[in-house]
Amino acid sequence: MKTINQSFTMDVLNVAVQGALAAMLAMPLMAMAEDAASAGDASNAEAAELKRPSNFVEIGAMNVTHESAKFGEYNGLNDARVYGVGNFDIRGGTAYEGNDGTVRWQAKGIDLGTTSRSMGATVSNQGQWNLGVGYDELRHNITDSYQTPLQGNMGGSNFVLPNNFGIINTSSPGSTAVNGGTRGLTATQKADFQNQDVYTERKNKSFSAGYELDSQTNFQFDYNRLDQDGAKLISSATEARPYNGLLTLAPPQSGTSSSATNKTYYVGQAIMVLMNPTKYQTDTVNMALNWTGDQGRLSASYFGSFFSDKNNGLSWSNPFGAQNGTGVLSPTGTPTSGFPTNTLSTAPDNQFQQLNLTGGYNFSSATKLAGGLSYGRNTQDDSYLTNSLNGALPRNSFDGVAINTNANLKLTNQATKDLALSAGVKFNERDNLSSSNTYNWYAVDGTGTSYTAYNTPYSNKTYNVELAGDYRFNSRNDLRVAYDYDKIQRWCNDLAGNCVSAADNYENRLGLDYRFKASDSVNLNAGYSYGDRKANTNSSYYNPMQASTSGFDVNGFVPYFEASRKEQIAKAGVNWQATDRLDLGLTGRYLHDDYNDSTLGLQSGHTWSLNTDATFSYSENGTVSAYASMQKRWRDMLNAANGSATTAPTQLWNNDLNDDEYSIGLNAKQKGLMGGKLELLGDLSYVYGTSGYNTNLYYTPGTTCATNLACGSTPDITNKLWQVKLNGNYQVNKHSKVGLGYLFQKLDSNDYYYNAYQTGYTPNTLLPTNQQDQSYSVNVVIATYSYDF
Repeated sequence: MKTINQSFTMDVLNVAVQGALAAMLAMPLMAMAEDAASAGDASNAEAAELKRPSNFVEIGAMNVTHESAKFGEYNGLNDARVYGVGNFDIRGGTAYEGNDGTVRWQAKGIDLGTTSRSMGATVSNQGQWNLGVGYDELRHNITDSYQTPLQGNMGGSNFVLPNNFGIINTSSPGSTAVNGGTRGLTATQKADFQNQDVYTERKNKSFSAGYELDSQTNFQFDYNRLDQDGAKLISSATEARPYNGLLTLAPPQSGTSSSATNKTYYVGQAIMVLMNPTKYQTDTVNMALNWTGDQGRLSASYFGSFFSDKNNGLSWSNPFGAQNGTGVLSPTGTPTSGFPTNTLSTAPDNQFQQLNLTGGYNFSSATKLAGGLSYGRNTQDDSYLTNSLNGALPRNSFDGVAINTNANLKLTNQATKDLALSAGVKFNERDNLSSSNTYNWYAVDGTGTSYTAYNTPYSNKTYNVELAGDYRFNSRNDLRVAYDYDKIQRWCNDLAGNCVSAADNYENRLGLDYRFKASDSVNLNAGYSYGDRKANTNSSYYNPMQASTSGFDVNGFVPYFEASRKEQIAKAGVNWQATDRLDLGLTGRYLHDDYNDSTLGLQSGHTWSLNTDATFSYSENGTVSAYASMQKRWRDMLNAANGSATTAPTQLWNNDLNDDEYSIGLNAKQKGLMGGKLELLGDLSYVYGTSGYNTNLYYTPGTTCATNLACGSTPDITNKLWQVKLNGNYQVNKHSKVGLGYLFQKLDSNDYYYNAYQTGYTPNTLLPTNQQDQSYSVNVVIATYSYDF
């Protein structure tokens, strides 16, 4: 782990704070001079403040005491060091000078001292034109505990094992076997593991421009360039390779012998966790021509997105070997020719372009119509990344094309002062025109088994009709009734047979929402909705995830997102203004999903939540608030360990998942201290979440579950988060303010998932990474000085 001299960081923080205080003492002199200049005419000064915008500049420093990728996952505070604080918002132009000027400009920056910084500038001439530029960064810190023996920089695409890293023996046939696998790594192999911080970082540049053609018509242009670098963790299986022609693989490779009897080779389907590079570039363009009339509006626009990946593949060394029938691993150590290289393809380049037409027309003040049309084309045609185990490919690239069309229309009518009606229709289609081909391939396990599969160009089409009415009975009661009809159709082009388990779904949903003002201080609301979704399932379909097969994985199984379902949602809430100083609120929600027609798969799902909050104003300048929330989710699944598309399963097992989350919080705000110059804020919160699984094997009731977790209950996955925030702001004078803040955050995470990554505990064909639960305890001290002008 990285270390840092805490006394040094605190010294730097002290210097930064002293500098801020020195600036604080100097800036009031400037502010006093400005105040004196305007003291003769206070009323004019107040009028000028109303006309001119408020500008500010804030500088400071914050010290983070401990390193944590999880704490700094998106805020950029992942290192234990001192960070700068920089924020500003400055505006000006002739439009603020009290004459006939129409030019405005603005420059703005946020979080300039971190990797989550952003800045931009705009300038416009009202009613004529506008220009803008922007820049922002965001780093996603993924982990700081990943370890690997592979050599190569994070963000690179080629990783190799060091020269002294020996073969990992993964097999042990017989008493003469050499014990090995990743649980038996040598001291040299363990020493080759190095820690790598893994993150992705994006840098976003933008430009915008607009021009007013006349009082009704304008043109708008926006361009954005997004560059992303770094890596994300990905797991991949290794590919079987022979040792110097001692093993026959099917199809035979050059230099192999069909009569070879020794079974000594580099193992396939061993798992390695890799740093998959994200060297991406995405350019997006938006252009729109907008017209607004007295009763109507119309907009024609173009959107384009162009994605490119600077890498074609990710390559790494395969160290996994298997011994021959006599228990001999040959060759031992590191082969003189080096380890074989495995390659995994990275994200393909693609483009998306869309034309849009939207508009609306007001027939009267009570009746309005709005709608839109769009046509989009998504293409991807990168060449395939192949190796010597592949058979002849039917084509050299995917030649992917998907057409997206959308149409929507909505009519609203204020029939009477108490009755509002609306009706809307939507249509959306994704027509996947990518060619479907037969692919003959071999698994990476080295068995030589030949497979045949077809890519399935999935398409879908959805229809939606919505009718709604809002009626106000009187000043205290109103009701909303809504009806929705949804239909979705699924298919695959250029493919014999069915590629979806449910060719279509249709759902009817009715919703009621009622609001009641019981008194001047009590407001109630309640709602209920019922949805009934039906699925027309296929008796057999081609499943691309099961090579050379046709039909359901198991007879009676339908994916939950396509299966028939009845859903009920109930919700209610109350808000009570108990006194002029005390406000109380309580809301609750319950959801129940019943997959009544599913023989296997998800059977039911449930969610309930309860939230309460209270706010008490104990004085004119002081408030305290508290809140608490609870949420519980659970679902039941029934599955089978046998059966086929035509044979009913007999070996049934079920699995239950439970998620619970609880949170409480307290915050307070006090103004008006020290003659009205000091403001204090505090926040205290605690969040607890837990997840657990339980599995029962109905067909082997006597099975002992504790040894391999094939059944029984897994350890609970838990997360506990504590947070304390304290802030104080002192108004030195009209323009100057100094602030001091403190943040404490502690996360305790317990997830058995990470156990299998630890050295000595991994499966024999999984290279350890020693990743840890991302628990942390971090203190942050912040000192700032801001100047308004």
